[in-house]
Amino acid sequence: MLKMSNQLVAVLLVVSLIPATSVSARQDRDFSELEKVALAELNETDTPGAAIIIVSGDRAVFVKGFGVASIETGIPFTTDTLFRISNISKFLTATVLLSLADEGKVDLNAPIGRYVKGLSPKLSRVTARQLLNETAGVKELHLQLGLYDDAAMGNIIRSWKDDWFIAEPEKIWSSSHPGYAVAGLLIEEVAGKPFADVMTEKLLSPLGMRLSTCRPLVGVTYPFSQGHWVISGQKPAVVRPFASNSVGWPSEAVFSSANDLSRFLITFLNGGKLDGRQVIAPSVIATLSKPHAAGPAVVKGEVRHGLFSASYGNHHVLRGAYSWGGMKSQIWIAPNERFATIILSNGIQLTKTRQKALEMFLGPSPPAVATEPLPMTQAEMSRYVGTYANERVLTLLIKDNKLFVRDDSADSLVGFSKREEHPVTKVGENRFSIAAWSASFTFVTRRDGKIEYLYYGSRALKRR
Repeated sequence: MLKMSNQLVAVLLVVSLIPATSVSARQDRDFSELEKVALAELNETDTPGAAIIIVSGDRAVFVKGFGVASIETGIPFTTDTLFRISNISKFLTATVLLSLADEGKVDLNAPIGRYVKGLSPKLSRVTARQLLNETAGVKELHLQLGLYDDAAMGNIIRSWKDDWFIAEPEKIWSSSHPGYAVAGLLIEEVAGKPFADVMTEKLLSPLGMRLSTCRPLVGVTYPFSQGHWVISGQKPAVVRPFASNSVGWPSEAVFSSANDLSRFLITFLNGGKLDGRQVIAPSVIATLSKPHAAGPAVVKGEVRHGLFSASYGNHHVLRGAYSWGGMKSQIWIAPNERFATIILSNGIQLTKTRQKALEMFLGPSPPAVATEPLPMTQAEMSRYVGTYANERVLTLLIKDNKLFVRDDSADSLVGFSKREEHPVTKVGENRFSIAAWSASFTFVTRRDGKIEYLYYGSRALKRR
């Protein structure tokens, strides 16, 4: 694997010695081992830079930047460097919409057509709760339109027809960026202001998230991190063009910094309180913490406003790991222990770094449960053969009496080994693994036993 240049390694070491900012100045623990793990993983994976946020109780105990924001400029990745936080944006959008509901300005169970005019008939009938829970049945699509004006989101969504659905509302859970775009439009219609302004007034400013913004053209005027393609054997490269547009703002395009995100985590872990003030209603925090939709792809867990509910040993956690445009974000929250961490990186997910942070506060990682491959007959494999699509397109086929998968997604979606066929292993009832991708998927059947969906990557792919 390509190693970092001596110049970049030097930058990494220098940045690691930069004094922590005020929010992380008070520390009860020795984080030197965590820093060593982070620096080593950055070097091992050729990831240019990262930021680590750890909150415990009512304060940030560790907030630090490592490496560089761009491989081309060598500008250090600091705790004030802005970063497009991907799907963590959904959690912030949900916080604002739930706050508006708490104030009596929107009924989460009412058809959104009551508040938003000009939508397609089917879209106007879904509810805000279904949008937030991602059970509205809206399909997945990462739009790349390059439109940034305030009116663009509403104009685009109002042009959608009823074919923007992959299922009837409440039928199935499936991650949907367009669904959260509709939630963002609902926010601006109810508040009577552009979405980005409402987010700033209702959340970012009250929490003192001074650099955070929902407007990419504002975010890029501050020092910010570029996303990078990181491919083994090749030099990391900046992702161009920058992947963002107005429709993506509510679900993935919030720009924030490590320092700013630490303030949100503190508020969440302390019932909506920050700096002695009640900034978010306790009822909103309680709702955000409740499970709301289960999906067949979620083993022993549920989905909550963009986060997954799971277990880490004896601890209950909310977690998420996201990627788009060469930017990676991870979030883990243990509400009962009042612990949370966010790791931002501009190349590869830093899984070793995340694990070290979890071990410091929640103990060793639970041992992995081994799964034995299960046999499949020719008739059973034939039952799975077909093409499944929801932006990403996967094709299941039989070859040499074995089941294989092929990624037939559009070239704009950077997938694993495009057009190559990889063997599939059955590991449980309707559950399968793809060793070549270090991934898994689940089939969802109708009442008559016929396969209707394939769950992969937090979304439901419908059988064609």
